[in-house]
Amino acid sequence: MRLLTTILLVLILTTHGATQEDKRVFAFGHSLIDHRPPLIPTPSNETTVLHWMHALAVEAGQTLFGGGQYGFLPQHANLPPLSQWGYDSVPGVWESDYEPFSAADINTVLITAGNFVQWQAPDVDYYTDPGITPLSATEDIIDWVNGEEPGCRYYIYENWPDMAPYLSNGFPATDQELEVYWDELNADFHEWWIDYHDLILDSRPALEVKMIPVGPILSGVFTSVIPNLMSAADIFEDDAPHGRASLYFLAGLTTYMGVYETLAPSSYQVPATVDPAIVDHYQSIVDYIWDQLIAFDTEDGQSRVFFGEVTSLDDLESEAIILFPNPVTDEISLSGMSSRYTIEIYDIVGHLHQTVSDSQSSLKVNVAHLPKGTYMVRVTDESGTTVSSQKIYKRD
Repeated sequence: MRLLTTILLVLILTTHGATQEDKRVFAFGHSLIDHRPPLIPTPSNETTVLHWMHALAVEAGQTLFGGGQYGFLPQHANLPPLSQWGYDSVPGVWESDYEPFSAADINTVLITAGNFVQWQAPDVDYYTDPGITPLSATEDIIDWVNGEEPGCRYYIYENWPDMAPYLSNGFPATDQELEVYWDELNADFHEWWIDYHDLILDSRPALEVKMIPVGPILSGVFTSVIPNLMSAADIFEDDAPHGRASLYFLAGLTTYMGVYETLAPSSYQVPATVDPAIVDHYQSIVDYIWDQLIAFDTEDGQSRVFFGEVTSLDDLESEAIILFPNPVTDEISLSGMSSRYTIEIYDIVGHLHQTVSDSQSSLKVNVAHLPKGTYMVRVTDESGTTVSSQKIYKRD
């Protein structure tokens, strides 16, 4: 019996461990992942993706160690790498001065190309580095890492393009220029990354290299979730374009959800270093990002992002938790909770109106005070994981 229990436990952990696994991350990147120092100093390393991934992981009861190397793909392919990134709050993943890469137990690798090479195909030689293409450099990196740390998960980090070609009078971009720029993140620039990823999938199918579409998701957040609430100068600090803390928060949030294969914890309190437009709409942004990651598939329907099975927001509504009546006038009843939980009620733009924490299997929540309209009722467990997300309509 004990052997059977052990086998079942191993199967469960193998199937669902992606959201709980300790992440030991090394990035072959540049300043669109780790930008320091920013023009406006921040309390810690808020203009880096790994800073925000670690903060979200801590809130969710997960673990992240991180590090990386600066450069572009031709330089990254000059192996072995160096561990150049240290952080105030993120535990280091590897000390290249004292140990080989193979001793670091790295299990997650981020790789990103330059944001100014998309004018030619990813399998064409760099004009500055004859004989090396973005594809060949990436193959060299993942082949080398696979030899040092078999079993790593690889993610292509899709960034955002150089902004200078979209500006007529220098930085910052006008509202109209910014609109054109955001459109490009879903047009030719994005198609280059799709082609790049497809070539890697074809050349290294056994490694199942994934991709996180950070740039297009940023575009969608700023144009669909919080349109016209932030100017170019609120988001970027130059035309490279390096970002403010707010931009790296969104990039870190997207990368966290892709790598951990789970919704970001709804309990996370976004700090004031991030623009209020993002703070106020955090939950709506999380939901939007999750939907975009869920929908990012190859032509044959395979997820470009996730290694395991994940649950869409719509599917969360079919969980065992029952909510009624709907529409509602005075109070809603919830049943089916199995442990301590938190119920949060948001309006359609993401403002939190009500929070209730309890451990009863059923509960009544008074909503008579809420204005007429549509709301999202989210139930999270003790770890901050969403276990149910359902829309209700409040009537007079």
